[in-house]
Amino acid sequence: MIELKLRYGNLDKLIDKGLKQTYDYMSKCGATEGHLVIFDRRSNVDWDTKIFQIKKEYRGKDIWVWGL
Repeated sequence: MIELKLRYGNLDKLIDKGLKQTYDYMSKCGATEGHLVIFDRRSNVDWDTKIFQIKKEYRGKDIWVWGL
């Protein structure tokens, strides 16, 4: 399951919301893997800051969070 988000504001709030959404979709379709991809369209932020990968656990499921 892959969920895509655009970053406009606070990253932590966006990740929290995205984790819940990804988990809900995973549960509905029986997916065993979840990925939350966040696109950062801010032009004043360098790529080293925008690009990241972290693994989060949400309600017992591992969900990878990717920043681009």
